Amino acid sequence: MPQNKLIKIIKLTIFMLSFCALMPSITYAKSAAHNQNIDYLPVFYVNTDEIFMPPGDKTQDTKAIKSSDIKKVIPGGMTVGIRINTGGIMVVRMDHINDINGTERRPAEDILQPGDLIISANGVMLESKEELQQEIINSNGSVLLSIKRDGMLLEEILTPIRCSKTNTNKIGAWVRDCTQGIGTLTYINPDTMKFGALGHGIMDIDTKKLMIIDGGEVWDADVRTIKKGRRGVPGELVGDILIGKSLGKVKMNNAYGLYGIVSPDVDWLSNELMYIAPKDEVVAGSASILTNIGAPSMLKYDIIIESLNTNSCDNSKGLVIRIVDEELLGKTNGIVQGMSGSPIIQNGKLVGAITHVFVQEPTKGYGIFIEHMMEQEGGF
Repeated sequence: MPQNKLIKIIKLTIFMLSFCALMPSITYAKSAAHNQNIDYLPVFYVNTDEIFMPPGDKTQDTKAIKSSDIKKVIPGGMTVGIRINTGGIMVVRMDHINDINGTERRPAEDILQPGDLIISANGVMLESKEELQQEIINSNGSVLLSIKRDGMLLEEILTPIRCSKTNTNKIGAWVRDCTQGIGTLTYINPDTMKFGALGHGIMDIDTKKLMIIDGGEVWDADVRTIKKGRRGVPGELVGDILIGKSLGKVKMNNAYGLYGIVSPDVDWLSNELMYIAPKDEVVAGSASILTNIGAPSMLKYDIIIESLNTNSCDNSKGLVIRIVDEELLGKTNGIVQGMSGSPIIQNGKLVGAITHVFVQEPTKGYGIFIEHMMEQEGGF
């Protein structure tokens, strides 16, 4: 064989081998680009004027209990208002201040960080952002702040600047002391009166970090408007939290949901009990969800469980579901923010809860197996 022909064959072989080696990368790149178009988000609706930024993504330690120890629960489906406390005055972001000379100043820069929890100011324990504001306004010089950051307690000295616009002292930081929103209660354990809701933790809307909480309340919610979802634009339940008689106390927020204890005299407690199903009993196929959006009581709506992943690394995405009920689609176009925690029923048993919506395909979303939710009850 001529030498130049042999060289051509060797080059062609090397090219083919290189192309084959690149094929998985090319396929992955195409797949990744495609997946960017199937985004999803948790469907707990946070009020648009509420911003929160947690200090970390740690979850509370829990002592897992066997879900098999709990045979029946009171199924949920009711939309509730949720207000939770941050356990300090949370720093959201830094900003500039124009001092009395018109100079732009940033007194909190390099001292505070987004996610810091301010516990006290000049030795005064703080319970609200108004109390922090008052300590800053009353300061004649620097302010000594006790701060919790990544689980460590720190002390920082900060010198407020007199703002030219308001003629008051400011530190150049946006802060908050609570967050609130609308979600759905999933179940109540009749033996302990503990409840589980949402099916996923309440996360920071920007950093996607889990919010560390210091208690909270569950209230009635009045859904005034349903904004229908459409491709690329998630829908939402818009309403008011009716502050009055507390429906329960919030005790824990972790990756599996929001947990607490129901007040024993709430008027929507049902005598109906429903068996729960372990995840190995759940199958792809017909199912339903319970929710009371746009109705005075809980109604069942048809869905399809399209696929199951019992070994998912994210347990809030163990199920893929699709809304097929024409009545519900007429109201919402699918899954909307505020439906987090809506119970999923199959063969007369509680099998899970809705957790996320596919932004590019609002009729579809994720769910969590009820088994994973209920294993968290030992954490409080």
